[in-house]
Amino acid sequence: MNLEKYPYYANASFFDFEFDSIGPKGVIRKVARFSSIGQNIYNLGFGDLNEKNGEISDTVISNNGDGEKILATVGGIIYDFTGRFSNAAIFVKGTTSARTRWYQMGINKNWEEINKDFEVFGYRNEKWEPFRKSRNYEAFFGRRKTSFLL
Repeated sequence: MNLEKYPYYANASFFDFEFDSIGPKGVIRKVARFSSIGQNIYNLGFGDLNEKNGEISDTVISNNGDGEKILATVGGIIYDFTGRFSNAAIFVKGTTSARTRWYQMGINKNWEEINKDFEVFGYRNEKWEPFRKSRNYEAFFGRRKTSFLL
């Protein structure tokens, strides 16, 4: 995606990615973590790194004024992860409905580009359906379209 992103790096396993949010509240270390929840299915966890204990908080709201850049960075991380693990399917759900809505706004805003490379589904009314911009969803699931060609 051609959006402004923060530089990020992955650990050796390529399952944890870190970057710094920079804004009026200072520098806040962010972590995106992919955790296996099934065969080739990964949950994407995302939040602030607690430097004291090494844990990730996915409930803190940092409000550092760079939300769009953070979403673009996480989008870039998803592209890189699925570039390395082409058959990976990614599950995303915010810890709150507001956070899930924030993710959906990012998907909506960049849908034309996302849709070129990913098949995305939204969860609503207790079932999965192909993602549509006009719907509100409780969670998201997607994978690279090229993974079906392998």
